[in-house]
Amino acid sequence: MKRINLVVVYISILVTIASAQTPQSLNHLLGDGIFVQGGLGYLAVRDEYISKEKYSGSLPYFEGGWIKSHDSSAVRFGIEYRSSSDVRNNNVSAKVIQGGLNLDYIYPIGTFQIIKHDIFAFFGPSMEMYAYDRTENIAGGSGDFYHSYATLFFLCINSTLILPLGSDFSAEWSGMLNLIGWGNRSSVPQNKTKFISVISGISGYTNILLRYNITETFLLKVGYRFEISQSTSWDYLLSASDNVIVVLAYRI
Repeated sequence: MKRINLVVVYISILVTIASAQTPQSLNHLLGDGIFVQGGLGYLAVRDEYISKEKYSGSLPYFEGGWIKSHDSSAVRFGIEYRSSSDVRNNNVSAKVIQGGLNLDYIYPIGTFQIIKHDIFAFFGPSMEMYAYDRTENIAGGSGDFYHSYATLFFLCINSTLILPLGSDFSAEWSGMLNLIGWGNRSSVPQNKTKFISVISGISGYTNILLRYNITETFLLKVGYRFEISQSTSWDYLLSASDNVIVVLAYRI
């Protein structure tokens, strides 16, 4: 029920925004071009196929992609990767690899004001592929119960809020949340494709960033990113991370 309420609140916030024409170009607001971003964060994993205990540790984050705007919409594509060989629970450690592909369709839906500052709002559908792989660091461990993986596909909704703070500075919030999905898991003999609803799984992220236009072609973003992926369709799986990130983009 909490997941359903989260989706309802997420959509309700968006539909309350008054419709209006966006006076600034999408290219200027979204920053068309290619980008790379990286950071370091804290990862917490609970994978009940291997253990009901929580494993945690630091995990670097990398992503690359591009944004392309059109007259009334934009497309964003991203590839992300993270890996660590030292995610721990006391003296037991594991190697965790995570990756993903995201394709976002972004549409301006209007503006609203807070303390006489215009905030530009965007909304649209997304597609996400999430991959997870975990291997316990146990000497001689090669059985099924030392290795776990999942491959999940989601249809999602995305949203972005942009607050210009001057000609070269702006603040941004963006987020994505799944609606439905499907995937497979390493659980034996349950290794088969299953449907994932907002009740049996959740996948999403949120970014809070400050942006500075270094030049007309380069821009820099610094901020915070939270990610979560959870599924109960098979053995319980939860992966959540907090990250401090830096983004460098080149306008095309």
